[in-house]
Amino acid sequence: MEPATDVVRRAGLLERYHISRFSSLDMDSCVLMATQYIAPEGRRLDKPTIYDALAQVVEVHAALGVRLAQDLAKDPVFERLEKVDLSEVVEFHDSRDLEAMIEGQLLRNFDVTSNRPLWRVVISGNGTVCFAWHHGIGDGKSGLAFHRAFLASLQSGESRSGSCIVIPPKNALVPPIETLVDLSPSWLKVASTLFGLFAPRSWTRAANSWTGGSVPTEITFQNHVRLIELSPDVASTLLVLCRSHKATITSMFHALAVSVISDLVLSENYATISSVVPISLRGLSGTSEDAMCNHVSSLQSYAKVDPTFSWQYASQYAGELRSYVKKSVEEIGMLSYLYGKYDEFFQGMLGKKRHGGFELSNVGRFEVENSSSNGPRWLTGRMVFAQCDVVVGAALKLNVVGDALGGITMSVIWGASSVSDAFADEVVTKFKKGVEIFLTSEETT
Repeated sequence: MEPATDVVRRAGLLERYHISRFSSLDMDSCVLMATQYIAPEGRRLDKPTIYDALAQVVEVHAALGVRLAQDLAKDPVFERLEKVDLSEVVEFHDSRDLEAMIEGQLLRNFDVTSNRPLWRVVISGNGTVCFAWHHGIGDGKSGLAFHRAFLASLQSGESRSGSCIVIPPKNALVPPIETLVDLSPSWLKVASTLFGLFAPRSWTRAANSWTGGSVPTEITFQNHVRLIELSPDVASTLLVLCRSHKATITSMFHALAVSVISDLVLSENYATISSVVPISLRGLSGTSEDAMCNHVSSLQSYAKVDPTFSWQYASQYAGELRSYVKKSVEEIGMLSYLYGKYDEFFQGMLGKKRHGGFELSNVGRFEVENSSSNGPRWLTGRMVFAQCDVVVGAALKLNVVGDALGGITMSVIWGASSVSDAFADEVVTKFKKGVEIFLTSEETT
């Protein structure tokens, strides 16, 4: 590739947060979304087809044609690449073991000293396309945006030549969230955050909260992945059940996770379970669901340790998520009070108690437009959303996505120092059992 020379723009507040963790300090690897593609009769998901489709996707999404430059710790910028050579970012694997493939991808970050883009695509033997990207160029919903564009490109059947894509010189990145939404935190938010950071731990809500193992002092991306897959029929039944209790899939999964983990730590005298749930800000920023960007915040909660699942709590939590959307922008606004010292912020976490016990990230369903064409169509099947963040992130990551067929898949991810394998496997087993109880019981407490 030829060197990049065109500065697109400086990284925004949330982008710098991810750039510091992923690249300046090498504390994280990647985010990924894997989707199975089913070819119509007479078509194959071979290299020429993939290259043709990717060429169109890269031309549409400016985030796929940039690299990081300058001082990543103090003033990172996005530079536009002149070209992207697909032979350098597309890989083909024979393995059909999706869990193993995800674990392998989460071990790999991106070389920001090269002129390669901040993403890669891995094609497995059963037609699964795994898109892995640097969190600095996109949030979880950006994975859905990529696959929608990729599917549309496959449907078009447009043919290109060669593996090199020239990046359009006027492609602009989606603006950072702070230029579209007022993120100014209230004085109460500033005071409560500072109290949480500097007050004695015993004075804070986090003191008696379960958060898994401490943040390690030695950085490793070693991770484990388990998949919980729900068929379209099961997912549909759960959705009806949630609506009847004024809950959502996210709030129901959250309440179930709290009850499952509570059951496993009941004898350890914890008062609460700490959790983090990302909240999309695209509705506030006016950003399309088809865009790649970082327009997301989160809600941290401390749920009372209680091994009994409660629909009342699931309904209450759904309300909390809805009402917190506008206020959640303050979480990003607080990053301005780091005054650019992102590296020091993350380094200060090493060896300390984790911020969250589990993170539940639901990016929603993969929605695609119905085509008016009567010709053969590409279809998509199972989808999986996953992210690493095993160093300083929550002890357990519960990543949820719905596929175009109506099914739901949750990837459960943990690191070597987060929780024991036996603990995580028990969480998965009890979670599946909880879903089975929903399906066989007319009423759950």
